[in-house]
Amino acid sequence: MSTERQKWTKPVIIIAIGLAAIWLLRKENIFPSFRDLFATKPVIIDETPILIKEIKSIGQVITATLYDEVVVDSAETTPASEIIRSINTLTPFPILPPSDKQLVLVARGKVLAGTDLNALADSSVRIAKDTVWLSLPASKIIDVIMNPGDVETFEERGMWSARAVTAVKAKAREKMIQHAHDRNILDKAGTKTKTVMEDFLHAAGFKVVVFVE
Repeated sequence: MSTERQKWTKPVIIIAIGLAAIWLLRKENIFPSFRDLFATKPVIIDETPILIKEIKSIGQVITATLYDEVVVDSAETTPASEIIRSINTLTPFPILPPSDKQLVLVARGKVLAGTDLNALADSSVRIAKDTVWLSLPASKIIDVIMNPGDVETFEERGMWSARAVTAVKAKAREKMIQHAHDRNILDKAGTKTKTVMEDFLHAAGFKVVVFVE
């Protein structure tokens, strides 16, 4: 064999072995085809940030309301009432009427509960094809509405400042909130929020909605 022929034989053998190896790998689906190597790859866009932004744009969702009426009072001892109390203790029965300051209010209002979707975390949403997993923020008391006309004075003894009256109204507000908690308003609001969000996500094109606690 001439030197020139030997010079070309070795590269040809190497190329043949390489092509045979590629063919075997392609047959076992280990090595991609040349067409796949140069084919245009589909662009996959993560829709999660877009969905999070759309959910947050809803803002606060009011999903439970409790109408309530409460009675609250406040009493204050005055120097005169201390004297009268001392005199009454010296007799078999009270001879002087008490002079303590007292204020009794009847207040009506409504407690609003729901979910603040602005508090949704970026990790609270996960998407896979037509399925979305959603972890909602905890339900909370969003507001207590008690208009001035909803508060009546049932009894008032003595002079009460505007600040003192405001403090009694605050007691009415807290009492309404406590009643709402006693009646499981947060659980009811959370259940209703899930229904609202499920309808919203179905309308957005998702077939399966999974709520993650």
